[in-house]
Amino acid sequence: MIVVGAGGAGLAAAIEAAAEGAHVVLVTKAVYEHDRHRWASAGGCTWKTHAFNAAVAPDDSVAAHIKDTLAGGAYAGDEDIVRTLCEGAYGLVEWLEGLGLRFEKGGDGQFATRPFGGNGAPRAVHLEDRLGFHIQRVLGGRLAGLVEEGRVEVRSGLRATEVLLDADGEVRGLQALSVESLEILEIAADSVILADGGGTSMYAPSAASTDKTCDGLALGLRAGAEAIDMEYVQFHPTGLASDVPTYDGMPVEEAVRFDGATLLNRDAERFMLRYDPLGERATRDKVSRGAYREIMEGRGFPDATVRLDLGVCAHVIPERYPALYERLRLLRPGFGAAGTSVLAVRPTAHFLMGGLRIDSTARTTIPGLYAAGEAAGGAHGANRLGGNGLSEALVFGRIAGRHAATVSAGTGPSAAQGEQHIRVTGPYRMDVSPDGACPEALLQLLRREMYLKAGPIRTARDLLAMTETIAALDERREKPDIASGPRAASQVQTCLDLENLLPASRLIVESALLREESRGAHYREDFPSTAAHITGNAVVHDSGKLVWKPVPRAGAGAYDGDGEHVSGRAGEHSSGQVGEHRR
Repeated sequence: MIVVGAGGAGLAAAIEAAAEGAHVVLVTKAVYEHDRHRWASAGGCTWKTHAFNAAVAPDDSVAAHIKDTLAGGAYAGDEDIVRTLCEGAYGLVEWLEGLGLRFEKGGDGQFATRPFGGNGAPRAVHLEDRLGFHIQRVLGGRLAGLVEEGRVEVRSGLRATEVLLDADGEVRGLQALSVESLEILEIAADSVILADGGGTSMYAPSAASTDKTCDGLALGLRAGAEAIDMEYVQFHPTGLASDVPTYDGMPVEEAVRFDGATLLNRDAERFMLRYDPLGERATRDKVSRGAYREIMEGRGFPDATVRLDLGVCAHVIPERYPALYERLRLLRPGFGAAGTSVLAVRPTAHFLMGGLRIDSTARTTIPGLYAAGEAAGGAHGANRLGGNGLSEALVFGRIAGRHAATVSAGTGPSAAQGEQHIRVTGPYRMDVSPDGACPEALLQLLRREMYLKAGPIRTARDLLAMTETIAALDERREKPDIASGPRAASQVQTCLDLENLLPASRLIVESALLREESRGAHYREDFPSTAAHITGNAVVHDSGKLVWKPVPRAGAGAYDGDGEHVSGRAGEHSSGQVGEHRR
């Protein structure tokens, strides 16, 4: 079996699958060196995540975690998947401790937990503010042992380009492209797990690693799998604004706002109190919209930012958030001295709630094809709670590994077969034109326009204009101008980025047009209220066209826009017509 991606979801999947007896091929387009990654490197969001939610506190419960997740997602999440997520998160702690991880604990021996917006109780377990880094370290160490045992083989520098299906529409392997040599390879397998992350890199600014370009989502769509909830894009309200690309868009941890950090506009007004009584402690969607509106309506600073004032809590940052402190000192030498604790920030694209539609076993709508982490949708509904992203990646990575392994049980290559399950099929070819567009310029245009027209606040006019922009970019990318020499390989990768990001962007925009209401992270200024119905927009690949169909949410009820549960059946309009949408 094949696992695509070497972040938290991918490593968890590979480890669990190997434990079930499958022979695992781990494919990653990055050079995989588990002990050398740092917060600023590629490798997915796990590296940069400092905590995850698990109901381990004595006064917390899995039931409360489920309730908070459904409410935080505006009751648009799949209830079965949410339950699986929250129950699995509780078991993650013991699993990771068994691999050698040691979480922070208080003097009473109980797990130390931190608050995140939308959670009814502090339930984010952590290790300093580097939990994701330490998780990758222990998972990578376990994977290294499995590689030595011959149960997992790692193929670095390979970019997955197509899920291969047999005549019955079931998985038979994966096509991949060597990033360095541009050779095309085929890897035979009975199951494939897409765990490469989703990525919001169709936006700028974005907190996503630049290698997260919706590859898995695009692969699944091209294979005929369904996607869901693509209108829901989470923006982190406090992404750093910097001229240094490494730092631009880097989130300042949400927990500092619970320690007293405040958001200010150019008039030094603490503006969030005008948008929500919780102020800076409101959920990410509300804080992002507040900051975005201040900037767009001219109350931000000339550099299109607002300010995050850490003055009240600056003294606790070195001890409580050492990784953040390290980053801020690299960005701003002398951070912590008088006048250095006010940061320029703006909402930054952070997380795709949507993705490939899966069930509670992580299987997509294609037999043998699984998805986990940000490549999958359904767990977060209209808004992801802070702390649930890493939980989801690890829980469903483990589940995908176990279930995909049953498809591949006993079918791993023998020693005599050697490399026969991998073969080179030829060089990669693409049409180019000296009169074509520069792929980097096309990608830059896509990112800027998506932020302005399909960002935290949306209108039909902007969304329709964005559909035209996407269509024009899609046409222009087909015959790009590729430089000769060493730059060519990089530009080919940018072309493939566009090939995957453009359809993902189109799904975001078209589903945002279809949902004529505001819910969670999806806010339509022309439809600001929340409708008393719940539907999910699944996307099916039908004869090369994308077709929309309603997906009722089992038992989710309805939502009034203020976090209150409203009576009524999932997927039903007040007219009684189920799943009807108007454009």
